[in-house]
Amino acid sequence: MNLSKRRGRVAPCGRRRAALFVNTLLLSTCLQAQPHYDALLEQARSGRYQPALNYLRGQEGAWASPRYLSDHLLIAGWAGEDAEVVRLYEGHAAQAALSADVLTGVARAYRNLHQWQSALAVYERGRARFPGHPQLALGQVLVMADAGQTQQAVSRGLRLVQQAPQDAERRLALGYAHLRDGQPYAALFQIDRARELAPQRGDVAREYLTALQRAGLAEQALAFARAQPGLLDAARQRQLQADALAALVRMADMATRSEAERFRLADQALADAERLLQAWAEVPQARADGLRVRIDRLGALHARVRMAELLEDYRQLQAEGVELPGYAQRWVASALLYLREPEQAAALYRQVIAGENDKHPLWLADHQGLFYALVESEQLQEAHGLATRLAAQQPPRLYRLGNPEAEPNARWLEAQAMQANAELYLNNTPAATQAFAQLAGNAPNNSSLRTSLASLYQARGWPRRAEDELKVVESTAPRHLGLEVQQGLGALELQEWRQLDLLADDVIRRYPENLQAQRLEKLRRVHHMAELRISAYRGLGSGSSVSGGHDLGIDSVLYSEPLHDDWRLFGGAGYASADFEEGRGHHRWQRGGLEWRVRNHRLEAEVSRHDYDHGDKLGLRLNGWHDIDDHWQYGWSAQSLSSETPLRALNADISADSLSGFLRWRADERREWRGSFAAAHFSDGNDRLGLLLAGSERLYTAPTWQADLGLEFSGAHNSGSADVPYFNPRAEFGVLPSLNLSHSLYRRYQTVWSQQVQLGLGSNHQRDYGSAAVGLIRYGQRLRLDDRFDGGIAVSALSREYDGDREREVSVLLDLNYRF
Repeated sequence: MNLSKRRGRVAPCGRRRAALFVNTLLLSTCLQAQPHYDALLEQARSGRYQPALNYLRGQEGAWASPRYLSDHLLIAGWAGEDAEVVRLYEGHAAQAALSADVLTGVARAYRNLHQWQSALAVYERGRARFPGHPQLALGQVLVMADAGQTQQAVSRGLRLVQQAPQDAERRLALGYAHLRDGQPYAALFQIDRARELAPQRGDVAREYLTALQRAGLAEQALAFARAQPGLLDAARQRQLQADALAALVRMADMATRSEAERFRLADQALADAERLLQAWAEVPQARADGLRVRIDRLGALHARVRMAELLEDYRQLQAEGVELPGYAQRWVASALLYLREPEQAAALYRQVIAGENDKHPLWLADHQGLFYALVESEQLQEAHGLATRLAAQQPPRLYRLGNPEAEPNARWLEAQAMQANAELYLNNTPAATQAFAQLAGNAPNNSSLRTSLASLYQARGWPRRAEDELKVVESTAPRHLGLEVQQGLGALELQEWRQLDLLADDVIRRYPENLQAQRLEKLRRVHHMAELRISAYRGLGSGSSVSGGHDLGIDSVLYSEPLHDDWRLFGGAGYASADFEEGRGHHRWQRGGLEWRVRNHRLEAEVSRHDYDHGDKLGLRLNGWHDIDDHWQYGWSAQSLSSETPLRALNADISADSLSGFLRWRADERREWRGSFAAAHFSDGNDRLGLLLAGSERLYTAPTWQADLGLEFSGAHNSGSADVPYFNPRAEFGVLPSLNLSHSLYRRYQTVWSQQVQLGLGSNHQRDYGSAAVGLIRYGQRLRLDDRFDGGIAVSALSREYDGDREREVSVLLDLNYRF
């Protein structure tokens, strides 16, 4: 019984041929007068079917004996002429009293032609006449399994085995029924028992080998085949070797395995693939097998995270006109996403999804791949629509067949998390926060959801809240990659430098090819770089009596790499000049100092040298910034020879010392208020006090647009006379509402090019001069590159009154920050 070729033609052999020839031998005994016919039968029995078939075909319809029909049916069946057997049976023998062996052959012919119901009808006819005939009973089990009546086939097979548990044929039939019923391990058990009962039979050994393959044990099947030389031909041997390679690739690509174990298996698969391809290179018959190995090699490269090499091999296959199966397209799409080619990845994911249905185990994972490909290619609205549809399609619970209790639907949770992420990518952070908080609250032990929630807190400027959430995750999954990466990002934000280094070292050592680990390592390297900051301005036109005409200025400061984690040295220089009624003023300065940064605190101490055409002057500055929590921050600054001293005052040899402070409240990225004061004592005896209250409130948010309403209340008082070279109002108070617009022109991973517009219209009241309108227009663009460069340029125009005279200031502003 050859189960591995259950739908092919079955040639007579061994005991079966002897049993099937019983009737022929009887017939030849009865026909002693026909020596020629006896010789034809002997030839057919030895495998030379054609002479007997030709003779019987010539006698069809005029047989010398009714047994000629039986002989014709038998020999045509041996020769694989299934259609001829069926034609003879339906045309001449449907009502004839055929033997059990002849009926078995007819049923087998119907089975080979996939005519299951006709085969079953013949078996029923045979069993009605010969109820104890074993071949009829076994054949019926096989055809029932073929016809989809698998449970009935298993039931009948079990009864046959119980009747004769030492019969290998019966266990083979039951194993086949199990296999067709989707129970490969039950099938393997039965066929393994058959092998124990008939260890010398090659056909049983082949069935056992096939059962190993169907159970996913290709490596064991290959080892079994190697232990039995001659069991398989070269083609089947190649197929088995390719199966073993495919199984190794599947194991290497399992996400549940450790990175080191996956890499070991992937390296073994790559070595095996190379060996097979070399061995088959000169074998023309192995071309299809070699192509299969090349395709499976893509999976090994994917597991090994050799994505560039994977794409190179894929494009070579494309050039050869090879169309990849869905599972290989999935590897290629993932590689494209890894290598930041999301548009091509999205196209491939669409092809994969088109070739499967929602019953496929990776159906939702493929949609997630498409979702992130759309996000990374900035097709955010389409990604949001996809996530919303998937979330709507998945019920929270499912009813499984045979189980009256509903079970949680894992796909529902994944789809809900995807939809929450879609809200985040649309900049709808309140909705995303609410969704993740609800999901994490309903599944408190789900470390992935809590890590995602912490990531969202981090994005909204709440690193301490994120840290608390991650502490909960740490209690259940302390070495989880996502947890450590997010903790590292939090440490960077909270200025926990030693913790950052420990976490980055750990994840990059354990997962060197992982993009999250690489991202944290990249940010850690950037943190350890030197930093250059430059700001500059250039006045256009005559300027004003305050800022001067043709004014320009530049300030630069260079910070060293971190020293002992918390310290940085810095030094810088700057220059400012402008035209005033008294003449052109100049100010040159050089400065150096030390910065100290630890959790919640940052201090800078600076010594500076100033030259504004009245001799060298020494300046000192001490600044501090302190975080109370995620929402409150305060800072202060004390300066001798303040950097805020107007250039026109310095030009008249008037300097100032200052003391300032601020208190900031920040709800989130959408709302913020800041109050500050600045007190200055000028060397001419004037004391100035300034107050400022500024706030920002989000009005509109879209994926690439946002609009904020700004509001400033400012006030100043000077004790000295207004008759001084610099603008020195006795008192003034201003209100300036503004609309601030920001628009992303281009965004690609860490590259962002954006534009900003600020429109302000308010009023300023100056004692002795009354109130007057204030207008502000500013347009600028910014560019961020590679986490190391952030720079912007803007044109600003301000119109307001000074001492009753309206003046207009137009200037170009430049700032940049560069790490190297």
